Amino acid sequence: MRIVTLVFVLFAAVSVAGEYVVGYGDTLSDISLHFYGTWEKWVDILAANPDLQGAEYLVPGMVLQIPDVTGAVSAPGSSSYVTQVPVGAVVIRSSEPILSRIQRESAGFISYSPLNPQGYILSTNAEEQDAARHLTALPGDLIELDFGADQGVEEGRVYHILRQCEEVEDPETGDTGHIIRVAGVCQVESTTPSTSIAKIQHGYLSVLEGDMLVPYQAAGDIRVQNGPGVDRGLLWVLGFRDQERVCAYTYDVIYLSAGSSQGIAPGDVFTAYSPSEQVRDIDNQWVFTAEIPIADVVVLTTEARSCAAMVVSSRTADMIEVGDKLYLSRSQLD
Repeated sequence: MRIVTLVFVLFAAVSVAGEYVVGYGDTLSDISLHFYGTWEKWVDILAANPDLQGAEYLVPGMVLQIPDVTGAVSAPGSSSYVTQVPVGAVVIRSSEPILSRIQRESAGFISYSPLNPQGYILSTNAEEQDAARHLTALPGDLIELDFGADQGVEEGRVYHILRQCEEVEDPETGDTGHIIRVAGVCQVESTTPSTSIAKIQHGYLSVLEGDMLVPYQAAGDIRVQNGPGVDRGLLWVLGFRDQERVCAYTYDVIYLSAGSSQGIAPGDVFTAYSPSEQVRDIDNQWVFTAEIPIADVVVLTTEARSCAAMVVSSRTADMIEVGDKLYLSRSQLD
């Protein structure tokens, strides 16, 4: 009886075909195990997705075709497969892709000129009084805004809450700007002629009095460039979304020194390299060591002269730091 059950499970797994949306931490081996009951079929999945350059190019949010290996046809002398996805096949959704809309909307940016917000937060925890009122607000708390119906505000309006933070300098131009971080998202619940009360819907930082408000803009999806690599472009790391960071880990957001005016677009991929060092070689001559790739980042949003990007993979134990340089490795323009 145990043998019959085992044969049935293997047959059911191998006969699966459809689509799979790549999620956090997925590998082709994991996906093979999920569909076929063995990790060894990852090469079949790779072969069924010719746009995927290799297993190391797997990106969350990518849609993979899952072949029916038992009915796949292998071309002579190649590892490519021709397969048909059955009509009505179930599309399996994994965990939320790391390049989600909320990641883009909370990325923040660098501004080299003063912002022009619609208004500011007058007070936090507006539902509390006197000693019970706190200096910071979190999701679910009410805040008071310094603009209202006379400025066209209506109930239901949604705003991004922004905060101007530390100053940064572009190492090439010498221009200085400020990191603008997204503290949260709020929605107006009531208005007076000159003020409004809003509830914090999402919070990325503790909201403070004096934080700026701008109309909410929903971010679209990103198509990550996964095609052939390029060898051009240079950016510098200017700062991190997390102000307490001294180096960036996987899934952290960092700010870079070029943007849309330099042709950078969401979905572009940059590779960070460890800096070269001057050492003496075997002949006692001074030489520079090679720059070693340490991590890849994907651009989330762009401004004219800067962009925000997420670290999506780490190649070594080294971490990205402010002042590191990154080279464009895959571009939407290619």
